[in-house]
Amino acid sequence: MEYESEMITIRYAKERLTNNLRLGLFFFGTGLLLFVVELLVTGADNSLSVIGSGQIFGGTTLLGIYYFEYKKQYLTLRNGVLTKHTLFPKHIHLTQLKSIKEFAGDLKLITSKQEFIVNTQIVDPISLAELKNELQRYDLN
Repeated sequence: MEYESEMITIRYAKERLTNNLRLGLFFFGTGLLLFVVELLVTGADNSLSVIGSGQIFGGTTLLGIYYFEYKKQYLTLRNGVLTKHTLFPKHIHLTQLKSIKEFAGDLKLITSKQEFIVNTQIVDPISLAELKNELQRYDLN
């Protein structure tokens, strides 16, 4: 049974995105502050700049994760294919589903060849309801 549909985006929870942004800005700002202190204080050893560069790297990484997750979001559903947006995207064809199980708050979508786990803790509640509604169209228990 093939369903033609428009693209549905399953969004990350706003708290997750906000936390990544705040932590990224905090670490980046702390790293910059440590570099400034290193420059202003004469005779300071090099340890502040090393710690500062680690903080800047960590902050930049978190800001990159925030940007990626904000732009791509968690899942998209188009023409019966559910895609999880990670560094290497994962796909599952919903027409091949054998069962859908809820375990420990997660959704486990099972085909004969793979298992696809949806972490419901990081999904926006409205998007989660939309995903569950869409999965009901496939008449699986």
